[in-house]
Amino acid sequence: MVLETDFEYTLETELADLNEDNYLKPHGYQKLFVALGDMHLNNININVDTTMKYNLAWAFISISMEVVKPVEGIMKLKGKTWHSQRRGPFFRREYIFTDEEGQVYFKGASFSVLLDLEKRTIFREKEAPFYIYPPIEELLIDAKANRRIKKDFEEVQRRIAYNSYIDCLGHVNNCRYTEFAYDTFSQEEVRKLKDLKRMEIYFRSELRKGDEFSILKRVEDDNIFIRGDNHNKADTSFEIIFQFK
Repeated sequence: MVLETDFEYTLETELADLNEDNYLKPHGYQKLFVALGDMHLNNININVDTTMKYNLAWAFISISMEVVKPVEGIMKLKGKTWHSQRRGPFFRREYIFTDEEGQVYFKGASFSVLLDLEKRTIFREKEAPFYIYPPIEELLIDAKANRRIKKDFEEVQRRIAYNSYIDCLGHVNNCRYTEFAYDTFSQEEVRKLKDLKRMEIYFRSELRKGDEFSILKRVEDDNIFIRGDNHNKADTSFEIIFQFK
């Protein structure tokens, strides 16, 4: 029987995703997560072409990752991913990235749901209308689908959701959120990127084209907390936690 862990993929970092110290930016890590997931879903036939036949699409609820060794420069990575759990409508998936010698660089997990594209609601049927591999319950890190961050934030930026932010699902692409967060980093915080230990991203509510939103920030010891508030809907769009060594 073929298992999801039998598949391995080769990925490569991109110049634009490296900062001035040659370390991978936060959204660079996230882009590798997304790219690995997309490659694998294509391979096992549950990609967007399949889900769209049923007016469904995969949507992230959260992504958590731990950095074992910071990614530096242009390099090739080997990646594996597998469905590890399902609880109600939430699907958990593991990700691990190594170099060509097997050294682990970073690993993590995502929680996703199937989104009904017409109703913009979560698909809650017990069985999906297409085959999903059974879970392999090997969990790589401690991760949660949802975590509320109860902090006092300070608004540091106000932005508009421009055309270039919007993806084929009609909302701001999830990788943009870590870009927005990184844009608030001071030069000292940029220099600390080589010491990034953990990143958690929670997707609360869609940002759509033209929405006005604020980026709020709080710094506590070795943690940076970021929140995005959507003024058009008066709700929180995303929250991100960066933890440094």
